[in-house]
Formats: sequence, structure tokens, C-alpha cells
Amino acid sequence: MRLSRILLTVLLALAGCKGNGGLGPKVENPVVGPPPPRRIGSPNSEQTEQYAKNEGSAKKTSNGNGVVLTGMVESDAELPKELEGNRVVATVNGAPIFAAEILERYAEQLAKMYEQVPPEQYRKQTDQLIERDLRAHVERKLLSEATRKALKKDQQKQLDGFVKKQLQEQLDEMKKSMGVTSTAELDRELQKRGTSLSMIEYQFRNRTLAQQYLAGKAKSNQKLSRQDLFAYYQQHLKEYEVKHRVKWQQILISRANEVQARAKLRIMSDGLQQKPSRDFGEMAVEISDGPTAENKGIYDWTNAGSLADEKLEALLFKLPVGEPSDLIESTRNYQMVRVLERQEAGHIPFDEVQDKIRNKLQDTDQQEEIGKLIDELWANATIDTQYDIQGYERPGS
Repeated sequence: MRLSRILLTVLLALAGCKGNGGLGPKVENPVVGPPPPRRIGSPNSEQTEQYAKNEGSAKKTSNGNGVVLTGMVESDAELPKELEGNRVVATVNGAPIFAAEILERYAEQLAKMYEQVPPEQYRKQTDQLIERDLRAHVERKLLSEATRKALKKDQQKQLDGFVKKQLQEQLDEMKKSMGVTSTAELDRELQKRGTSLSMIEYQFRNRTLAQQYLAGKAKSNQKLSRQDLFAYYQQHLKEYEVKHRVKWQQILISRANEVQARAKLRIMSDGLQQKPSRDFGEMAVEISDGPTAENKGIYDWTNAGSLADEKLEALLFKLPVGEPSDLIESTRNYQMVRVLERQEAGHIPFDEVQDKIRNKLQDTDQQEEIGKLIDELWANATIDTQYDIQGYERPGS
């Protein structure tokens, strides 16, 4: 479970966005308007062309300017129509990254910009977006391509089944959130937001391949004993400090309308005099005007010295646990409080946090392993692009 959480965090970072962000109104080309100046050599990339030949499954056409337009490549899944013939901005070990993959999430903003700024400024902006986000897309491509090369046919079949199931669950959630019932309706809604069902499927598959690589490679190698965990606890005692604190409930009745206030006081008084007395939290929900009324009047842990009302704080730190206080009256309100739990200053016991410490150390180890794996892929990659990739030095540069 922890590894899945780590992988999800890493993959969202690699994708350069969260969730389904960047979905904007559909335009004819997700790049929006005329493409920015071609910065990859002509043809788009000799490596891309060779990659297509090696796979033996690329659809290639020419746009009349000597630029090869790469269509569906089997090893990279069936390309969405948004990518067929789209401009290649980089190749990673021969596998293409398309401009539309990067610019899709900015479709809405770019569509507006295209109508408002000169073409030169528009092209400059799209180039900046591509250059800014390219590293994340290169890393995802490195991971997904490493998985493709490592999978055998039977493993590929198993992965396809897993991807199909996971994708369907995501699409079902998207249908609910968009208020549609059919796949066709979902596709139309996605197109209004600047993407499509085929693009979602394409991106989902590549993210899953990247996750598969990390799941198979990034293992925690630490074998932690109780002594190791206790040593960490001792070295980081400050992290487990607990101040003198209290968890409490409040029924607060405003005196803005004294008639209503008196009526609420009677309800509270009657409830407390019942045998057994009414639940304090239930009465808070019914009559309290305090900020936590809907949560049964409960305030989470409150540290000593943190309340502006010093008299109330003093009461909270001496009132017997579980017993309602006497009625507290001021010119603005009436209130009654009840202490749920009180904790003296000290440290959280080791036995209560040792599992969290183990998880933290293992997670840190896995993060380090993930970093090493990605660094290794970068070191052995052949990357063809005329864009600057942040933090990447070209061999021989």
C-alpha cells in the first residue's frame, strides 16, 4: 500500500499535473492554432524514423515539406488521432514525444491566447511550455519504454488486462463526475475540455507502464530491527514531543436574541437533568451557535497557552474529564464546556509510533531507489531534441 502511494506521488509529478487538470474546451488541434517553429531536425528525427522501421508498424506520410509524420506505433500503443501527424518535440531512445501530449493540458488557455496575441508571441509561449514540461514527459517515457522492452508476450497480456480493468474504473468515475452514462457521451464531454477518450487511454497506459517499472524495481532493501527503530526514535525525540493539551467540547449560545438564548438554555438544562442525561454532542448539534456545532461541538487537541480566553483555558486544564462545566456567562454569550481527553506534556510512547517510523524509513529508502533508477535511465538514454531539458546535460556538451 505504501509503495502504491509513493508511486502515485511520483507518477503525478512525472505527469506534471494532478488528476485530470488541464482539461479545457476542445479545439481542432490540441496544440491550438498554427504549431510553433519546428525545432527538431528534418525529418522530425532520424531516431523516430528508425524506431518506426524497427517496430515495423508505423504509418508514415509526408506533409509535402519533407517532414515525416509518425502515425500509430505498435509499441507505444495506438496513437490518438490528436497525435497522428503531430509534431515530434523529442525522442527518447527513439520513442517519440509529441507536442500535443505536452500542450493538451493548456488547451483552454492557449485557445484564448491564440485569439489575443500576435503569432510570434503565441509561438514563443508554446515553446516555453514545452521546454518547461519536457523533462517530466521524458522521465515518464523512459520508464514506460523500459517496461515495454522488459515484458514478454504473456506478461504483456496480463498487463493489458490489468490496464483495461483499471482504466474502466477511472472512466466510470469520470462518467459519474460529468453526469453522463455512455462512453460516447463521455468522449464528447472530454472533447469539450480539450482532450478525448483516446488521449485519456493513451496517457493512462503510459503512466501504468511507468508505474509497472517502478513497482518491479523500486524495492526497499532495509531490514529494520526494533533496535533500529528505537535508535531513530531517540535521535528524533523532538518530533514526538507532546505539549500539555486537551480535547474538548463546547455548547455556545449567542445572546444576540435573549429570548432564543433562554429557550436554548432550557433545552440544555433539561437535557442535563435527564436520567441518564442527554448526550452533550447531540445537544451541541441542536442548539450551539459555536463554530464546531455540526461536529458535536468538538475541538481537536488544544495546546496549553494557545487560547486567547485565559480563564476558559485554565478551566479546561483542571475540569474533570467527562464532566460538563458550570454555565459560563458573558455579555455576548452563554457557554458550557466538557473535557473529552487530556494529555500531559511529554513524548508519544515508542510503541505507538514504531510502525510509523518503520514505514517512514522504508518509504525513504524506496524514494532513494526510485531516484537511482531514474538517474540510471537518464544516464543510459539517447535523447534527441533541440529543446533545453532542465537539469539535463547533453553528452559531450
